[in-house]
Amino acid sequence: MNRPKTVNVLLVGGCGHWAAKENHVPALLELKAQRFPVRVGAICDHRDPYRENLGELGMAPLTELLRVDRPKWLDPAGLSADALHRALDDLHAKEPFDALVIACDPVHHVVYLRWAVDRGVHALCDKPVVCAENASFDPAAALSIQHDFDALLRSLARQQERGPCHLVVPLRRRANDAYLTAAQEISDVYDSHKQGLTSINLVKNAGMYRLPAEYGLGDAHGYRSGVGSLAFSSYHFIDVIAWYLSLALGQATQLALTNPYLRRLGDYLQTAESGVLGRILGEGPDGDDRGGLPFQVLRAEVDFVFHAELLDEDQRKLGLITYSCFNNTYSHRTSGMSEVDRAGLVPFREKGRMSQFVMDINQGSLQHLVMSKNDVVGEDYRIAIRRRRNPRIAEEPSRDWLFEDAHAGSQLTPRHLTQGFIKLAAGQEVSPEVGRRLSFLHDQQLTHALFAGFYQLIADGFAGERAARRVIRLT
Repeated sequence: MNRPKTVNVLLVGGCGHWAAKENHVPALLELKAQRFPVRVGAICDHRDPYRENLGELGMAPLTELLRVDRPKWLDPAGLSADALHRALDDLHAKEPFDALVIACDPVHHVVYLRWAVDRGVHALCDKPVVCAENASFDPAAALSIQHDFDALLRSLARQQERGPCHLVVPLRRRANDAYLTAAQEISDVYDSHKQGLTSINLVKNAGMYRLPAEYGLGDAHGYRSGVGSLAFSSYHFIDVIAWYLSLALGQATQLALTNPYLRRLGDYLQTAESGVLGRILGEGPDGDDRGGLPFQVLRAEVDFVFHAELLDEDQRKLGLITYSCFNNTYSHRTSGMSEVDRAGLVPFREKGRMSQFVMDINQGSLQHLVMSKNDVVGEDYRIAIRRRRNPRIAEEPSRDWLFEDAHAGSQLTPRHLTQGFIKLAAGQEVSPEVGRRLSFLHDQQLTHALFAGFYQLIADGFAGERAARRVIRLT
């Protein structure tokens, strides 16, 4: 095999926790260790990657990458979309990029994606693909989420007529052994008996306890952009719903979305609940203290419930999907806010966040699946699955699985997905195992329609349209 040319990467949001410490940079360093020709030519981030205190923040992988590649630094702070595109073009002229890896604040994703697609540069973009500033309360902004996604799809299709141009969304659950096991069970029953899904009830608890002032901090998952918890890890779970539904649609041709419950941050901070743990930690204000937060932050969603009715072509009800997300639930947080926190230099994910969910799935009277997880973020994750099938269709009516260290111990991890993308950008073939688990932009159409529809309902609710309903066509 001919040795591929060096893949030159522009890393956007490269100083963040996920990119610099956990996934993208370590994945690139592993490729280098395997003697794969890849380098980071530039980092685009409002934080200076060469700042002196980088080591204190536990960013050893980024420190090593800076030493080896000496990438240029582009600070995008304060630049309009047009000005940023010009700055990227200047960099691109000096450092021709083969690939973008995008891990910045989600409301900025589309600016970089437009630039990459228009120039035929391969892009890997963390979730959510497209989000919009102030979408939690501005109906026009919420509508733009779907509009911008559709425009991106059209631009990518035009670019792909000229030559290969990949836009990959690395969704770890699509490659995770536990989620793949549940997917296979759903597919087996549907392939044999054509029984579609009739209910999914997903309850997610985040345990993300923050002091009021902390809602004004943070980068990729802060609330300062006028979007809240839906723009955080919820996209992963919405994608699981869309994925499983697509495996067993049955007679369903549309989804009717409603939003029966929503609690915004301003509402939460007025409750006694919001201050209890803070007082125990020794620095929590009273529940009605909003910490001087701007209106964009106070209007963002923290807790929500969405319903999606499954309907056939004649509007008959076939079932119901529910997604409930409660951000302020049990937290193991035991410490207050440090000076590093106050400076907004590190995320809050390791300070009390939980990873808890229960997903109850039914395929009519033939199959029932329950997936559950209840762990502290940063520790090994365990996902349990119990499956029951009607005894007339199964030699093994009941079966249980327990996936220890479910994320890091999976056969494929997010680092494999990043590395697979880099190989695609080099024009190489990717192993079938990785290739099947890469999600491309067109694969995200149903997921993104749900995500965008949910934000439209949230914004409609703020505008007073309490009876709002959104319909998504499935065929």
